[in-house]
Amino acid sequence: MIKLPALLLIITFVSSMQEMLRDYRLELQANTFYEKHDYSRAELTLRQLLINLPEGKKTRSTTFNLACTLYMQGKYAEATDMFARKPKTTSELHDLELQSLYNEGNSLAMEAIETTVKSRKTALFRYSLDRLKSVLLNNPDDGNAKINYEIVRRYLHELEPPKLSSLSRKENHSNKQSKSDISQDMAKRLLEHAQLDEASVMKQLPRNKSTAAKSGISKRDW
Repeated sequence: MIKLPALLLIITFVSSMQEMLRDYRLELQANTFYEKHDYSRAELTLRQLLINLPEGKKTRSTTFNLACTLYMQGKYAEATDMFARKPKTTSELHDLELQSLYNEGNSLAMEAIETTVKSRKTALFRYSLDRLKSVLLNNPDDGNAKINYEIVRRYLHELEPPKLSSLSRKENHSNKQSKSDISQDMAKRLLEHAQLDEASVMKQLPRNKSTAAKSGISKRDW
């Protein structure tokens, strides 16, 4: 009877260690699949990891990573939903919240580009602009957010042009082709800037300093 609590403690500790090792292996696998651009397998691995993890910081970072894999597969609507599951703002999770907002804005913009229904396209771009604006209000020096904000704003301007006089409408008609070219150019730029940077955005496992320096990564979350 005296040894029973100690025995239970050892069993619990061993069980806990096994669970930690299992989750760590899943993290490693997901990270490996992601770096190899095998996003579908990274997605499946992260979904399995989420089933195992209790609610907490690790769950939020894993959800963020899952959203990244969805984005890279072009599953923008699903990615938007995942990025929207932001943690409540705390000093510890503030950076993750801003990254989620930024990526959510990108996902909404990409979903808008793929949408053919004008009303839906306009709504998605508005939501995107709102998310990017929130990022800039918190971090005015975010260069990528500034670029994407301007691109999305111009997209909205084309979708919702101000009312024109008859003379202005004639001039606008004469410039129809050039505006179409501008739209295509903006779409290309948005695709380039909205593309998630796999090295810096995906939360990865800690590495040694030399590896981090080579890849230009300054922050690791896992």
